[in-house]
Amino acid sequence: MELRFKILVLTLIVAFLPSTIVAVYVMNNIIPQYEKITYDYFVNKQQQTLERIIQKIFDDMENISKEYAIWNELYRAVIKNDKETINFYWTSWLYQKPYSFSLIIGFSKEGNIISYYSNYKGIRNTGQVVISKVFKKVISKVYSENDINLIPVERGFLKINGKVFAFVCCPVLDDKDLTKPIAGALFLARDVDEFVSLIQPYMVDRIYFVDKTNVSSKENLLKNHVDLFDIEGYKVGTLVIDYNERTLLNIKRHFEKLLIITFLFLMVFTLLIAFLSGVYLTKRIVQLEDYAISLFSGINGDVTFPKPNIRKEGKFKNVELVLEYFSNEIKSKISLLKQQDKLLKELFEKEKRNFEGAIKLLISIIEMKDPYTKGHAERVMRYSKKIGEKLSSKGHKIDLFDLEIAAYLHDIGKIVIPESILNKPGKLTQEEYSIVKRHSLDGYNILSNIEYFDNIKEIVLYHHENFDGSGYPLGIKGDKIPLESRIISIADVFDALTTDRPYRKAFSEEQALEIMKEDVGKKFDPEVFEEFLGVLKEEKISKIVEMKIDG
Repeated sequence: MELRFKILVLTLIVAFLPSTIVAVYVMNNIIPQYEKITYDYFVNKQQQTLERIIQKIFDDMENISKEYAIWNELYRAVIKNDKETINFYWTSWLYQKPYSFSLIIGFSKEGNIISYYSNYKGIRNTGQVVISKVFKKVISKVYSENDINLIPVERGFLKINGKVFAFVCCPVLDDKDLTKPIAGALFLARDVDEFVSLIQPYMVDRIYFVDKTNVSSKENLLKNHVDLFDIEGYKVGTLVIDYNERTLLNIKRHFEKLLIITFLFLMVFTLLIAFLSGVYLTKRIVQLEDYAISLFSGINGDVTFPKPNIRKEGKFKNVELVLEYFSNEIKSKISLLKQQDKLLKELFEKEKRNFEGAIKLLISIIEMKDPYTKGHAERVMRYSKKIGEKLSSKGHKIDLFDLEIAAYLHDIGKIVIPESILNKPGKLTQEEYSIVKRHSLDGYNILSNIEYFDNIKEIVLYHHENFDGSGYPLGIKGDKIPLESRIISIADVFDALTTDRPYRKAFSEEQALEIMKEDVGKKFDPEVFEEFLGVLKEEKISKIVEMKIDG
C-alpha cells in the first residue's frame, strides 16, 4: 500500500506541475500575444484595403489620362499646336464631374505649357519646377509597346505651394500607331482632400489627411496612419484612420473569459486523468514482475547464456536480473547478425566484380572491331566516376554504380557499325556519319533487352546530346539531358581528343582542353565541365607526387 500511495502522489504532482507552468505561460505570453495579433491583423487588413483602394483610384486616374492623351485627334492637335481642340478636350472637360481634376496641364514635347487649368492661384508659377521633373521623366522614356494598357504612366503625390496633390502624367501618343514619337504630355492632379473623399466610401472608419511631417500615435498597438511621399522620397503628409477599438476590446475580454474557463476545465480534467492513470499504473507496475517471470519461464530452444534460477517474490527483486539476461542475449544476436552482414557484403562485392568482368568482356568485343579505341571505355569510366563523386559530394543525386556501367557501355552500339567505317582513315561521308550517329540509339535498343539496364540505357541514349540542344539523337537540351549523360559526354570527348584515331594524331591535354572550353555552354554543361577540370588538376598533382616518390 505504501508503494501504491507513493506512485499515486507522484503521478498527481507530475500531472499538476505542467498545467501550472502552462497557466503561467498563457497569462504572461499567450494573452498579450493574442491581443497584439488581433490588433495587428485588424490594422493590417485595414491598411491593405486602403492600399488597394489608393491603387484603384490611381488606376482610374491613369485610364482617364490615357483616354484623353493617347488619341489620334489629340496627337495631331498637339503636333500642330491647335489650342482650340486641345482646350476643348482637356481644360473644358476634365475639371468637371465626374472627373473633378483640380490641376490640368498640357505640355508640348519641348516642355512648353499648351493648356492649363487650376482651382488654385499661384500653382502655375510655384509648382512648374516640380511638375517639370515629372514631365521630363515621361518625355525621356521610349514607348514601343503595341498595347495602350502597357504604356507606363508616372503617378504619385506632389506638394505644390503648400498643397498636396495626387497626380498622373501620361505621354501624348497616337493610338493608331503607338510607335510614333511622343508629342507631349498630359498632367492631371486632384488635391489630396478630393483624393481622400474618393477613398472614404470604401472605408468603414473615418479617414482624413494631415499635412505634417510627423504624426504621433496613441500609446496602443494600433498603427493608425499611412505616410505619403512625393517622387523625391520626401514625406508630404499622412493619411490617418480613426479606428473603432470597442469591438476589439470586447473580443479580447470574451477571449480572456473563455481562456480562463477552458483552463479551469482542463485542470480538473487533468487531475481526474492523473488520478485514474496513477491507479491504473500502480496496478500495472505491481504486475510487472509476474509478467517478466512468466515471459522468462517460457523461453525455449537454443540460448547463448545459461538461464538463471528465478524465484517469484513479488517485490521487483527479479526484474533487473531478467532484463540483464535479455540484454546479453540481444547483444549476442546482434553480434551474429553483424557477422552475417559482413559475409553478405563480401558475396555482393564478388558478384559485382563478376558483373563488371562481363561488362568488360562486352567492351573488348567493341575494341576488337575498333583497335584505336582500346582502353577508351575504361578511361571514360574512370573520368566519369571521379566527376560523379565530386558532384555527389555537392548534393547532386547520382547512382555511381549505374554511372560506371553506363560509361563502360556508352559505345556498345558500335557493335553494329561496319569496321570499314570505324577504321576509315579519311573523312566520313554524310551517309557514313549518319550510320555512326545511330550508335547511341543502337546501344539503347541492345540494352533494352535486359531489364537490369533500364536506367543505364537512358544514359547511353543521351550521351551525345549537347547542352544547347544541337546534339543527337533527339536534340534535347539543358536539364532534360540526364546528368550522368552530361558527365559521360565530357569524359568521352576528352579521351577521344587525347588518343590517336585513324584520321588524326592525338592532341595534348592542353590542346584538348582549349578545344573543349570553346564548347562550354554549347556541347558541355558548365557545372560538370568545372568539376572535370578539378579532376584533371587532382590527377596532375597525384602524378607529380608519385614521380617525386619514385625519384
